[in-house]
Amino acid sequence: MQEEPKKPDNEGNLPPAAASPPCYPQGMLMEPLEDEINLLDLLIVLLKHKKMIVAVVLLAGVLAVLYSLQLTNIYRSECTLAPTSQEKGGGGLAALGGFGAMVASEAGLMGTGSLDQYDIVLKSRDLTNTILKKYDLMPFLFEKAWDGKNRRWKVKKPPTLQDAYKVMQGMLKAVSDKKQNVLRLSFDFKDPQTAQTMLNYYVVGLSEFLRRQTLDDAAAQQTQLYEQLAKTSDPLLKNKLYELIARQIEKETLARVQKYYSFNVIDTAFVPEKKFKPKRAQICLLSVVVAFFMAVFLAFFLEYLENLKTREDPERLANLKNALRLRKKS
Repeated sequence: MQEEPKKPDNEGNLPPAAASPPCYPQGMLMEPLEDEINLLDLLIVLLKHKKMIVAVVLLAGVLAVLYSLQLTNIYRSECTLAPTSQEKGGGGLAALGGFGAMVASEAGLMGTGSLDQYDIVLKSRDLTNTILKKYDLMPFLFEKAWDGKNRRWKVKKPPTLQDAYKVMQGMLKAVSDKKQNVLRLSFDFKDPQTAQTMLNYYVVGLSEFLRRQTLDDAAAQQTQLYEQLAKTSDPLLKNKLYELIARQIEKETLARVQKYYSFNVIDTAFVPEKKFKPKRAQICLLSVVVAFFMAVFLAFFLEYLENLKTREDPERLANLKNALRLRKKS
């Protein structure tokens, strides 16, 4: 049946068309989804297991406090080193006068170094083993295994230099600041005075290591130059060899007069007044936070197990139990 056309009213306006109902895809209803997360349900689960959550957090806090109180205080002594290449005529060369230092700088005789070289030497076994032997640090580092009265080791397998190297390197920290061209060196130890002493051992050891390399190199080159001089009869060549020998002698002399060879100590090692670690407050706070999240996870897991027994399909739960029994038997 054909729909009759709408007639205008007395004022000539057509009546409004009836609003058509909105169209939704098939199967979609305007009801809330059953799987939608309800914050109120989550809160109910937490309140239901609140005693367990509070107990776990309190237990973790107490254990963290007891653990942190048993930790030994560690103190850190620090110093700052800068290569002598930063300054011309400075450091120990000042003792030779301005002219001598200027000549040494122009001739390339000053002991210069680099941050990478310092880092490599500080991590070398040769330097650490030299410090250990020079200051007899093995009984000091492993005092629990050392019998000081009888001057012998109490254990069947005494610690080795490799063991001591690992201990020393674990307490020594070297950080290179290439922007400012300085090396920040630090040493951690349970006694503040010992931390400063150990750090000074490394500073002096680094200087002596680099000085010894330079002196050995200068001596070897002088030996070769003297041998070549004995074989040469040309006067011009002899004069050149004499100049090279004189340069090596000057290089050796300059290496001996510097207090710290190839670097300056900008900030000397100090005795720390405050402990560096452990940070007990952070340990306790982190433990409580981690325990809280673990307790929340445990609360939801327990709630899931309870729902699995009451609401979920009992057949699936029975299959799960059977599977677990078969694994235990196998």
